[in-house]
Amino acid sequence: MAASLAALAVCVLAVGIASGVVVSLILVSAGLVSEFIASISQVTSARFAGGIIGGCTLLVLSLAVWGEREAPTHAIASIGARRADESDYPELFAVVDTVCRQADAPRPTIYLVPSDSPLSFTTGFTPQTARLVVSERLLDCLDADELEAVVAHEISHVKNRDVSVMTAAALPIGAAHRVVTLLSGPTPGVEHGQVSRADIPDLFLTLGLVLVLPVWLCAHFLAASLSRAREFAADRGAVAITGNPNALATALQIIDDQLPDRPESDIRTPELSAFAIVEPDRTEPRGLFSGFRKRLRRPFETHPRTETRLERLRAMARSQERSE
Repeated sequence: MAASLAALAVCVLAVGIASGVVVSLILVSAGLVSEFIASISQVTSARFAGGIIGGCTLLVLSLAVWGEREAPTHAIASIGARRADESDYPELFAVVDTVCRQADAPRPTIYLVPSDSPLSFTTGFTPQTARLVVSERLLDCLDADELEAVVAHEISHVKNRDVSVMTAAALPIGAAHRVVTLLSGPTPGVEHGQVSRADIPDLFLTLGLVLVLPVWLCAHFLAASLSRAREFAADRGAVAITGNPNALATALQIIDDQLPDRPESDIRTPELSAFAIVEPDRTEPRGLFSGFRKRLRRPFETHPRTETRLERLRAMARSQERSE
């Protein structure tokens, strides 16, 4: 996991530099610095050009990071989630309070989504600003133990600061996804009054990715691998909190079984599906090379296969039984 983070940091820096080159070329094309460069010596102009690229790189990355500050609020608003009232959902609040006490974590702000999909995810960059989002369908289809296990999984993400880690690690990839989605047509959040978060820094990062396409592929692969590892870690964390691996296994199976029957376009966006407890199924590839294409995209999936997670959880349960 540490090696993946280090490699992702290099990828982000490479994309940032490429974006800085794009901005520098725009400045030169506009004639804003070309006359000054022509008036100084060759050695000095090379240093000056390097300084311009470095400054533009720092500016693009800084603006991109600054733009992420509203990401949690936008993610919640884009799916029409509303803040839950304890008087309306006393059992949910009781479960969250129990899990937070066991995990020694502050209670996140709780939001409900009026959705037919069994959905849960957390957002927010620190435990103090965390927000837990669950759908009404999730509350209907899980029993108390299963709901506790799901909440424990999400609180483990909060404790591990996974939203911060994955947002930083996948910064250029997220920017490119927002730009591509915006250019593809109306974004999913429009029906809830939330337009795309894509902005000028996102555009420059996307152009930088185009210049270093192999780096984009590497970063995409590493980010997905890191995300899968953190899902496994959150599963282990949930078991450590509740001591009930079977409950989490059952909950994951129920969610995985019901998601394909209740497609929800809002949660299939990369910004949300990466943080959902189970990654929503994408459209199955068809045609002559469908099997090859399916295998090809597996390394880029943000979640481990549910079957693999279930096997690990059942192994934990067997280990518990042997130790008793």
